Amino acid sequence: MVVALLLAGGMSLLLAGGHYLVSHAVRLATALNVPPLAIGLTIVAFGTSAPELVISLDAVLTGHDDIVIGNIIGSNIANLLLVLAVSALIFPIRVERPVIGREGAILVLASLLFGLLAWNSRLSFIEGFLLLVCLGGYSAFAFLAPLPGRGEPAPNSPSGEPPRTTGYRGPLPDLVLIVLALCALALGSHLFVDGAVRLSLFLGVSEAVIGLTVVAIGTAAPEIITAAVAAWHRHSDVAIGNIIGSSIFNLLGITGVTAMASPITVAPRFLGMDFGLMLAASIGVISCGFVFGRLGRMTGAVMGLAYAGYMIQLG
Repeated sequence: MVVALLLAGGMSLLLAGGHYLVSHAVRLATALNVPPLAIGLTIVAFGTSAPELVISLDAVLTGHDDIVIGNIIGSNIANLLLVLAVSALIFPIRVERPVIGREGAILVLASLLFGLLAWNSRLSFIEGFLLLVCLGGYSAFAFLAPLPGRGEPAPNSPSGEPPRTTGYRGPLPDLVLIVLALCALALGSHLFVDGAVRLSLFLGVSEAVIGLTVVAIGTAAPEIITAAVAAWHRHSDVAIGNIIGSSIFNLLGITGVTAMASPITVAPRFLGMDFGLMLAASIGVISCGFVFGRLGRMTGAVMGLAYAGYMIQLG
Protein backbone atom coordinates (compact mmCIF):
# COMPACT_ATOMS: atom_id res chain seq x y z
CA MET A 1 0.00 0.00 0.00
CA VAL A 2 2.79 2.39 0.96
CA VAL A 3 4.71 1.52 -2.22
CA ALA A 4 1.65 2.17 -4.40
CA LEU A 5 1.06 5.53 -2.70
CA LEU A 6 4.70 6.54 -3.15
CA LEU A 7 4.71 5.59 -6.85
CA ALA A 8 1.30 7.16 -7.59
CA GLY A 9 2.02 10.31 -5.59
CA GLY A 10 5.48 10.71 -7.06
CA MET A 11 4.29 10.22 -10.64
CA SER A 12 1.37 12.63 -10.14
CA LEU A 13 3.75 15.33 -8.93
CA LEU A 14 6.14 14.60 -11.82
CA LEU A 15 3.39 14.85 -14.45
CA ALA A 16 1.87 17.98 -12.91
CA GLY A 17 5.28 19.61 -12.44
CA GLY A 18 6.35 18.85 -16.01
CA HIS A 19 3.04 20.14 -17.41
CA TYR A 20 3.13 23.45 -15.54
CA LEU A 21 6.84 23.94 -16.12
CA VAL A 22 6.38 23.64 -19.90
CA SER A 23 3.14 25.64 -20.18
CA HIS A 24 4.26 28.60 -18.07
CA ALA A 25 7.80 28.62 -19.42
CA VAL A 26 6.39 28.72 -22.98
CA ARG A 27 3.98 31.50 -22.00
CA LEU A 28 6.78 33.52 -20.40
CA ALA A 29 9.19 33.00 -23.31
CA THR A 30 6.52 33.93 -25.87
CA ALA A 31 5.66 37.11 -23.97
CA LEU A 32 9.37 38.01 -23.97
CA ASN A 33 9.56 37.39 -27.75
CA VAL A 34 11.89 34.40 -27.50
CA PRO A 35 11.83 32.55 -30.88
CA PRO A 36 9.63 29.42 -31.01
CA LEU A 37 12.63 27.31 -32.07
CA ALA A 38 14.52 28.37 -28.96
CA ILE A 39 11.50 27.45 -26.82
CA GLY A 40 11.23 24.03 -28.40
CA LEU A 41 14.92 23.18 -28.09
CA THR A 42 15.36 24.44 -24.54
CA ILE A 43 12.27 24.94 -22.38
CA VAL A 44 10.02 22.29 -23.90
CA ALA A 45 12.85 19.75 -24.28
CA PHE A 46 13.82 20.23 -20.64
CA GLY A 47 10.23 20.19 -19.43
CA THR A 48 9.21 16.97 -21.18
CA SER A 49 12.40 15.24 -20.01
CA ALA A 50 12.31 16.73 -16.52
CA PRO A 51 10.83 13.58 -14.89
CA GLU A 52 13.66 11.42 -16.27
CA LEU A 53 16.27 14.01 -15.27
CA VAL A 54 15.17 14.57 -11.68
CA ILE A 55 14.59 10.85 -11.06
CA SER A 56 18.08 10.05 -12.39
CA LEU A 57 19.68 12.77 -10.27
CA ASP A 58 17.87 11.64 -7.14
CA ALA A 59 18.79 8.02 -7.82
CA VAL A 60 22.51 8.66 -8.44
CA LEU A 61 22.83 10.90 -5.38
CA THR A 62 21.27 8.20 -3.20
CA GLY A 63 23.48 5.43 -4.60
CA HIS A 64 20.96 3.69 -6.89
CA ASP A 65 23.01 3.69 -10.09
CA ASP A 66 21.08 0.80 -11.67
CA ILE A 67 17.90 2.88 -11.61
CA VAL A 68 19.74 5.69 -13.42
CA ILE A 69 21.00 3.55 -16.31
CA GLY A 70 17.79 1.52 -16.41
CA ASN A 71 15.78 4.74 -16.64
CA ILE A 72 17.86 6.14 -19.50
CA ILE A 73 18.01 2.97 -21.61
CA GLY A 74 14.48 1.88 -20.69
CA SER A 75 13.00 5.29 -21.51
CA ASN A 76 14.60 5.24 -24.97
CA ILE A 77 13.33 1.71 -25.65
CA ALA A 78 9.85 2.76 -24.48
CA ASN A 79 10.01 5.91 -26.64
CA LEU A 80 11.06 4.07 -29.80
CA LEU A 81 8.87 0.98 -29.48
CA LEU A 82 5.93 1.63 -27.14
CA VAL A 83 5.20 5.34 -27.75
CA LEU A 84 5.61 5.15 -31.52
CA ALA A 85 3.59 1.90 -31.60
CA VAL A 86 0.68 3.62 -29.85
CA SER A 87 0.80 6.50 -32.31
CA ALA A 88 1.15 4.30 -35.43
CA LEU A 89 -1.67 1.96 -34.36
CA ILE A 90 -4.06 4.90 -33.89
CA PHE A 91 -3.07 6.57 -37.17
CA PRO A 92 -0.08 5.85 -39.48
CA ILE A 93 2.87 8.21 -39.04
CA ARG A 94 4.06 10.03 -42.12
CA VAL A 95 7.78 10.71 -41.95
CA GLU A 96 9.70 13.63 -43.42
CA ARG A 97 12.89 12.09 -44.79
CA PRO A 98 15.11 15.14 -44.00
CA VAL A 99 14.00 14.92 -40.35
CA ILE A 100 14.45 11.16 -39.99
CA GLY A 101 17.72 11.22 -41.94
CA ARG A 102 19.48 13.96 -39.99
CA GLU A 103 18.13 13.49 -36.49
CA GLY A 104 18.02 9.72 -36.85
CA ALA A 105 21.71 9.65 -37.70
CA ILE A 106 22.44 11.83 -34.67
CA LEU A 107 20.41 9.47 -32.46
CA VAL A 108 22.42 6.44 -33.65
CA LEU A 109 25.71 8.28 -33.11
CA ALA A 110 24.58 9.39 -29.62
CA SER A 111 23.66 5.78 -28.80
CA LEU A 112 27.06 4.52 -29.97
CA LEU A 113 28.88 7.24 -28.00
CA PHE A 114 26.88 6.35 -24.87
CA GLY A 115 27.76 2.66 -25.30
CA LEU A 116 31.43 3.42 -25.93
CA LEU A 117 31.78 5.59 -22.81
CA ALA A 118 29.86 3.11 -20.64
CA TRP A 119 31.83 0.09 -21.89
CA ASN A 120 34.33 0.28 -19.03
CA SER A 121 31.37 0.04 -16.58
CA ARG A 122 31.74 3.63 -15.36
CA LEU A 123 30.65 7.07 -16.49
CA SER A 124 32.89 9.76 -15.00
CA PHE A 125 32.59 13.53 -14.57
CA ILE A 126 34.73 14.11 -17.68
CA GLU A 127 32.60 11.75 -19.77
CA GLY A 128 29.45 13.46 -18.52
CA PHE A 129 30.91 16.81 -19.53
CA LEU A 130 31.74 15.42 -22.97
CA LEU A 131 28.13 14.27 -23.43
CA LEU A 132 26.85 17.73 -22.47
CA VAL A 133 29.27 19.34 -24.94
CA CYS A 134 27.86 17.05 -27.65
CA LEU A 135 24.32 18.06 -26.67
CA GLY A 136 25.32 21.71 -26.90
CA GLY A 137 26.80 21.09 -30.34
CA TYR A 138 23.62 19.33 -31.47
CA SER A 139 21.45 22.20 -30.21
CA ALA A 140 23.67 24.80 -31.89
CA PHE A 141 23.56 22.82 -35.14
CA ALA A 142 19.77 22.71 -34.92
CA PHE A 143 19.70 26.50 -34.52
CA LEU A 144 22.14 27.18 -37.35
CA ALA A 145 20.84 24.57 -39.80
CA PRO A 146 17.10 24.19 -39.17
CA LEU A 147 15.23 21.65 -41.25
CA PRO A 148 12.45 22.82 -43.59
CA GLY A 149 9.34 23.42 -41.55
CA ARG A 150 11.12 22.96 -38.21
CA GLY A 151 10.75 25.68 -35.66
CA GLU A 152 7.87 27.43 -37.40
CA PRO A 153 4.88 26.47 -35.25
CA ALA A 154 5.03 27.46 -31.63
CA PRO A 155 5.12 24.60 -29.14
CA ASN A 156 1.78 23.26 -27.94
CA SER A 157 0.07 25.03 -30.84
CA PRO A 158 -0.83 22.57 -33.66
CA SER A 159 -2.24 25.38 -35.79
CA GLY A 160 1.08 27.17 -35.81
CA GLU A 161 -0.31 30.25 -34.06
CA PRO A 162 1.69 31.51 -31.10
CA PRO A 163 0.10 31.14 -27.69
CA ARG A 164 -2.07 34.10 -26.87
CA THR A 165 -0.68 36.55 -24.36
CA THR A 166 -3.72 38.86 -24.29
CA GLY A 167 -4.10 40.24 -20.81
CA TYR A 168 -0.59 39.23 -19.85
CA ARG A 169 0.08 40.57 -16.36
CA GLY A 170 3.85 40.36 -16.32
CA PRO A 171 6.41 37.65 -15.64
CA LEU A 172 6.02 37.30 -11.85
CA PRO A 173 3.04 34.86 -11.80
CA ASP A 174 4.73 32.62 -14.37
CA LEU A 175 8.04 32.73 -12.50
CA VAL A 176 6.32 31.74 -9.26
CA LEU A 177 4.53 28.83 -10.96
CA ILE A 178 7.76 27.71 -12.64
CA VAL A 179 9.47 27.59 -9.22
CA LEU A 180 6.53 25.65 -7.76
CA ALA A 181 6.65 23.23 -10.73
CA LEU A 182 10.36 22.62 -10.11
CA CYS A 183 9.62 21.95 -6.42
CA ALA A 184 6.91 19.46 -7.44
CA LEU A 185 9.41 17.72 -9.75
CA ALA A 186 12.00 17.47 -7.00
CA LEU A 187 9.55 16.08 -4.44
CA GLY A 188 7.89 13.79 -6.97
CA SER A 189 11.22 12.32 -8.05
CA HIS A 190 12.20 11.57 -4.46
CA LEU A 191 8.88 9.84 -3.74
CA PHE A 192 8.98 7.86 -6.99
CA VAL A 193 12.55 6.62 -6.53
CA ASP A 194 11.79 5.65 -2.93
CA GLY A 195 8.71 3.74 -4.12
CA ALA A 196 10.66 2.05 -6.92
CA VAL A 197 13.38 0.87 -4.53
CA ARG A 198 10.78 -0.47 -2.09
CA LEU A 199 9.00 -2.23 -4.96
CA SER A 200 12.20 -3.95 -6.08
CA LEU A 201 12.76 -5.23 -2.54
CA PHE A 202 9.13 -6.34 -2.19
CA LEU A 203 9.11 -8.23 -5.51
CA GLY A 204 12.60 -9.60 -5.03
CA VAL A 205 13.83 -8.24 -8.37
CA SER A 206 16.83 -6.05 -9.09
CA GLU A 207 16.76 -2.27 -9.26
CA ALA A 208 17.94 -2.63 -12.86
CA VAL A 209 14.70 -4.38 -13.83
CA ILE A 210 12.61 -1.78 -11.96
CA GLY A 211 14.50 1.00 -13.76
CA LEU A 212 13.94 -0.63 -17.15
CA THR A 213 10.22 -1.19 -16.55
CA VAL A 214 8.33 0.74 -13.86
CA VAL A 215 10.52 3.84 -13.88
CA ALA A 216 11.01 3.91 -17.67
CA ILE A 217 7.31 3.47 -18.49
CA GLY A 218 6.29 5.89 -15.76
CA THR A 219 8.53 8.67 -17.02
CA ALA A 220 7.43 7.95 -20.61
CA ALA A 221 3.78 8.53 -19.66
CA PRO A 222 3.76 12.16 -20.94
CA GLU A 223 5.11 11.04 -24.32
CA ILE A 224 2.57 8.19 -24.53
CA ILE A 225 -0.33 10.53 -23.81
CA THR A 226 1.00 13.18 -26.20
CA ALA A 227 1.49 10.61 -28.99
CA ALA A 228 -2.02 9.22 -28.54
CA VAL A 229 -3.63 12.66 -28.61
CA ALA A 230 -1.54 13.73 -31.63
CA ALA A 231 -2.50 10.58 -33.52
CA TRP A 232 -6.19 11.01 -32.68
CA HIS A 233 -6.10 14.53 -34.13
CA ARG A 234 -4.15 13.31 -37.18
CA HIS A 235 -0.96 15.09 -36.17
CA SER A 236 1.00 11.87 -35.66
CA ASP A 237 3.61 12.96 -38.21
CA VAL A 238 5.20 15.13 -35.52
CA ALA A 239 5.52 12.23 -33.08
CA ILE A 240 8.64 10.61 -34.52
CA GLY A 241 10.63 13.86 -34.57
CA ASN A 242 9.70 14.60 -30.96
CA ILE A 243 10.54 11.06 -29.84
CA ILE A 244 13.93 11.11 -31.56
CA GLY A 245 14.73 14.49 -30.01
CA SER A 246 13.70 13.26 -26.56
CA SER A 247 15.84 10.13 -26.96
CA ILE A 248 18.87 12.21 -27.94
CA PHE A 249 18.34 14.40 -24.88
CA ASN A 250 18.12 11.31 -22.64
CA LEU A 251 21.44 9.94 -23.88
CA LEU A 252 23.40 13.19 -23.94
CA GLY A 253 21.67 15.54 -21.50
CA ILE A 254 20.39 13.32 -18.70
CA THR A 255 23.43 11.02 -18.73
CA GLY A 256 25.74 14.03 -18.89
CA VAL A 257 24.17 15.96 -16.01
CA THR A 258 23.86 12.84 -13.85
CA ALA A 259 27.46 11.71 -14.42
CA MET A 260 28.71 15.20 -13.56
CA ALA A 261 26.69 15.15 -10.33
CA SER A 262 28.22 11.80 -9.34
CA PRO A 263 30.13 9.10 -11.27
CA ILE A 264 27.79 6.31 -12.42
CA THR A 265 28.61 2.62 -12.14
CA VAL A 266 27.21 0.78 -15.18
CA ALA A 267 26.30 -2.84 -14.51
CA PRO A 268 27.50 -5.23 -17.26
CA ARG A 269 23.94 -6.50 -17.85
CA PHE A 270 22.93 -3.14 -19.37
CA LEU A 271 25.59 -3.42 -22.08
CA GLY A 272 24.16 -6.67 -23.41
CA MET A 273 20.58 -7.11 -24.58
CA ASP A 274 19.25 -3.83 -23.14
CA PHE A 275 21.71 -1.60 -24.98
CA GLY A 276 21.52 -3.84 -28.06
CA LEU A 277 17.73 -3.53 -28.21
CA MET A 278 17.90 0.24 -27.78
CA LEU A 279 20.40 0.53 -30.65
CA ALA A 280 18.47 -1.95 -32.84
CA ALA A 281 15.19 -0.09 -32.20
CA SER A 282 16.84 3.20 -33.18
CA ILE A 283 18.23 1.80 -36.43
CA GLY A 284 15.03 -0.12 -37.23
CA VAL A 285 12.63 2.79 -36.74
CA ILE A 286 14.88 5.16 -38.69
CA SER A 287 15.38 2.69 -41.54
CA CYS A 288 11.64 1.97 -41.89
CA GLY A 289 10.80 5.66 -41.82
CA PHE A 290 13.47 6.62 -44.33
CA VAL A 291 12.77 3.77 -46.77
CA PHE A 292 8.96 3.76 -46.68
CA GLY A 293 8.30 7.36 -45.69
CA ARG A 294 5.80 6.23 -43.05
CA LEU A 295 5.27 3.98 -40.06
CA GLY A 296 2.02 2.13 -40.68
CA ARG A 297 -0.20 0.06 -38.39
CA MET A 298 1.63 -3.16 -39.29
CA THR A 299 4.94 -1.60 -38.26
CA GLY A 300 3.31 -0.28 -35.10
CA ALA A 301 2.01 -3.76 -34.26
CA VAL A 302 5.50 -5.26 -34.73
CA MET A 303 7.02 -2.57 -32.47
CA GLY A 304 4.35 -3.17 -29.83
CA LEU A 305 4.91 -6.92 -29.90
CA ALA A 306 8.67 -6.43 -29.67
CA TYR A 307 8.21 -4.26 -26.59
CA ALA A 308 5.81 -6.79 -25.02
CA GLY A 309 8.35 -9.55 -25.64
CA TYR A 310 11.06 -7.46 -24.02
CA MET A 311 8.89 -6.90 -20.94
CA ILE A 312 8.14 -10.64 -20.70
CA GLN A 313 11.85 -11.44 -20.99
CA LEU A 314 12.65 -9.00 -18.16
CA GLY A 315 9.97 -10.59 -15.99
